[in-house]
Amino acid sequence: MSSAAPGRLRDFFSSRTGIAVGVIGALVVAGAVALALKGDEPRPPETAAPTTTTTTAPPAAPQTGVLLGASTSPDSRNLAAEKSAVVGLEQRIGRTLDIDHNFYTWDDAFPTEVERWDLQSGRIPMISWNGKNVTTEDIAGGRYDDLITQRARATKALGQPVLIRWFWEMDGNKKAEFAGTPDEYIAAWRHIVTTFRSVGAANVSWVWFPNASAFNDGSAQSFYPGDEFVDWTCADGYNWAPGRAGDDYRSFKDIFGGFYAWASTQKKPIMVGEFGVQERNPGDKAQWISAARDAIKNDFPLLRAVVYFNADKDYDWRLTTSDSAAEAFKQMAHDPWFDLGVNRRFPL
Repeated sequence: MSSAAPGRLRDFFSSRTGIAVGVIGALVVAGAVALALKGDEPRPPETAAPTTTTTTAPPAAPQTGVLLGASTSPDSRNLAAEKSAVVGLEQRIGRTLDIDHNFYTWDDAFPTEVERWDLQSGRIPMISWNGKNVTTEDIAGGRYDDLITQRARATKALGQPVLIRWFWEMDGNKKAEFAGTPDEYIAAWRHIVTTFRSVGAANVSWVWFPNASAFNDGSAQSFYPGDEFVDWTCADGYNWAPGRAGDDYRSFKDIFGGFYAWASTQKKPIMVGEFGVQERNPGDKAQWISAARDAIKNDFPLLRAVVYFNADKDYDWRLTTSDSAAEAFKQMAHDPWFDLGVNRRFPL
């Protein structure tokens, strides 16, 4: 793990580019069931945000390579447990993660000390804000404006870059009653983004993220809020076999091919916000991770962030299920395409 976290963080930041409200650099996937479960877990209580006088805009995206991140799932949802889970993974792979991904319900206060600790440690925090249990119609209609404004002001007070994914996998069946129609979803997304911008939360980059599978039939694209309201295009996808009956064992390239074909035509940085693989035969998980590493470099050259779902939710996606799987991810983490180093960051 890096011992020069503040220096790493400074190297992440730069002034915004012409991409929407600025974007976070080339960043480094638990289908709807796993994510909904995690999103419904209680979060550490919010503490008073530090007083800041300026807000740092998100850094510009690097030209090549990706940032590497993960979502961890400690047994107890508190700062100490979060630290232990993240640091444990970082010690296993021998470096600091570029992105720490955490989930919040609609009513959870954020940011918490977790995000402040991430920024102090040299990571970019990514917040997935669940849209379940509230309707997009009510959001767009202003029913939750006070809550949204509170989150916007608290996030602005961080004074440093943060990624926010609101209502992930809106195209899935689990959240259909809350997502509403594509037009209703888009109206709610734009309302939230506009509220954040109205209070000056320029440090936020907005990440839009359907299921990767929904791009194959065009259903995902119908929920796109428009270039002015999106900073990153993103998708979530998993190799569900062998745990989920009837699913084929699929490669990273196969899972994300349809999404990438669409995203590569957009003028936005591209992210895989969640991906994961289970154990099958001995060595299969490690081989899958290694093949994903090669595919990201060779078949997805415009991809700028990948974030692994390192959790035991419905199925065991953790990287520590075997030594060979952990070693394969470690090799990915130290591949120059995934470990950009200070010479690949953008200065202030």
